[in-house]
Amino acid sequence: MSKQMSGLRKHGAKIVVSFMFFVLVFTSFLVMGSNASSMHVAEASEGEQVVVVSSGDTLWSIASRLEGRKSSIGFMVFRIKDRNQLQSETITPGQKLIIPNN
Repeated sequence: MSKQMSGLRKHGAKIVVSFMFFVLVFTSFLVMGSNASSMHVAEASEGEQVVVVSSGDTLWSIASRLEGRKSSIGFMVFRIKDRNQLQSETITPGQKLIIPNN
């Protein structure tokens, strides 16, 4: 009887581990799919401008260069991040950012 119980435990453990692996893989695909679909940024509309990030640029420096804006620099950084769906303030040279209009 103990050999039979031992075999059932091993078989049960394999099933549990396989199920956990399947859940992990399945949720990974869900996360990747939802992240990819949210990364689409709409094209610039009339009144918005597109800025190409240069080496050494930061969101703060780009926001501070914008002339005639009524918003504070900090709020403009927030709006640029929001408009471009940025998760952080990290930007890279060559990246195109849409600057929202007033």
